[in-house]
Amino acid sequence: MKIRGYGQYCPVAKTAAVVSGRWTLLILRDFVLRGTRRYNELKRGNPLIPPSVLAQRLKSLEYAKIIARERSAHGNTWEYHLTEAGEELRPLIEAAGHWGQRWLGSTLTRNDVTPSVLMWDIKRKLRCNELPPDRTVICVEFTDLKRMRFWWLVVEEGNADICMENPGHDVDITIYADLLSLTQVFLGSMSISRALSEGKVRTSGRRELTKSISRWFGVSMFADDNPLNRTG
Repeated sequence: MKIRGYGQYCPVAKTAAVVSGRWTLLILRDFVLRGTRRYNELKRGNPLIPPSVLAQRLKSLEYAKIIARERSAHGNTWEYHLTEAGEELRPLIEAAGHWGQRWLGSTLTRNDVTPSVLMWDIKRKLRCNELPPDRTVICVEFTDLKRMRFWWLVVEEGNADICMENPGHDVDITIYADLLSLTQVFLGSMSISRALSEGKVRTSGRRELTKSISRWFGVSMFADDNPLNRTG
């Protein structure tokens, strides 16, 4: 497989030839920042990417020795792992996130947000150690959606699982918000306490959970770079 370059020997041009293709940086983001390992996880994190494009990008990254494909421990699926070269891209990926949040964070629109991507990010950043030791069920209702309106997070023994169908357990706390508002909270455009006071987010359920939501509801690793006012 050949990677199309820019006809320049400059190392920046060589790097750009590998990482600047459409979707490539987002795939690398999932490997580097989200710990993604499998094809289906990549597709879930990037639901709009065509399967043929995802397959081609993975082949390109494998050819460039940025990732390596290996059999899973059970041997029935393939997993991707960052190589040493891939790990060295971590500062670049993190810098891109910090820069984008700092300089482009205020341009967020409803067209930029997808409920599945947001909920998987919320699951990853949930501070499970701040929740009760017994099973805790969190329901998120997106008030402006018809499809994908309800999501459940089930936290047990310090681990969170995500469900799109009612898991059948009693719900301990429900979070009500429109999709854009909850995304803004996750990205640090406004704090959860401010969103609650302004009515953009509402909660119901166990008092100890509603009162402590600012402690256990995690936010993006780039939230501190958000240029918008986060006070309150």
